[in-house]
Amino acid sequence: MDTEILKSEKKYHAHVFNVSSLEVRLPNGKIRNYDLVEHVPAVEIIPVTSDGMILFVRQFRMGANKQLLELPAGILNGDHGSEDPLLAAERECREETGYESKNIRRIGGFFMTPGYCNEYIHVFLAKELVKNPLPQDDDEFLNLEALPIEEAYKMAENAIFEDVKTIAALMMAQKELRNTEFK
Repeated sequence: MDTEILKSEKKYHAHVFNVSSLEVRLPNGKIRNYDLVEHVPAVEIIPVTSDGMILFVRQFRMGANKQLLELPAGILNGDHGSEDPLLAAERECREETGYESKNIRRIGGFFMTPGYCNEYIHVFLAKELVKNPLPQDDDEFLNLEALPIEEAYKMAENAIFEDVKTIAALMMAQKELRNTEFK
C-alpha cells in the first residue's frame, strides 16, 4: 500500500506559496495529518563566461537574515508557476546578471525540502553570454560577482556557500565545468 492523500485544505495563501493541511493514509493504514508548503516551481542558472568565470549574485535573504552568495534563480511566472522553465531561466539570467545566454540548456532539477514543501527547481547551464540586461525586480538588490570555476568548486567543497540550491546546482554541472578548458 502506498501513502495516499485523503484530504487537502488550504490554510494560508501567499504570493509564491500556499500552506495546506493534509490528511494522509500511511502504508501501514494509519491516518496522520501533515502541513505542506505548496511553492511555485523555480529555476536556477549557472552562467559561465567564455573565460571560465561563473556569475553569482550576492543578496540579502530573509530566512538567513544576512547576505548570501548564490547562483541566479527565480520563480516561474504565470498562474501557479505555469511559465515554461526555459523561458524563466532566460529571463532570470538577464534580470539578475545582465547577460543573455546564446547556449542555455536544462541539466537537471531537484526538490528543495521535500519533507514539507513541494518546491521544484529546474537547473540550467548558460554559456555564450552576451550583455543584454532586463530590469531587476523591484525588491531585488543584487551585487554581481564572478568567480573562476575552480574557485567556486573549492568554495563549495569547503562549505563556504550557505545556499543549498547553489551547492546542488554546482554539483550537477561539476563534471562538465571542471573538464572544460576556457580561453
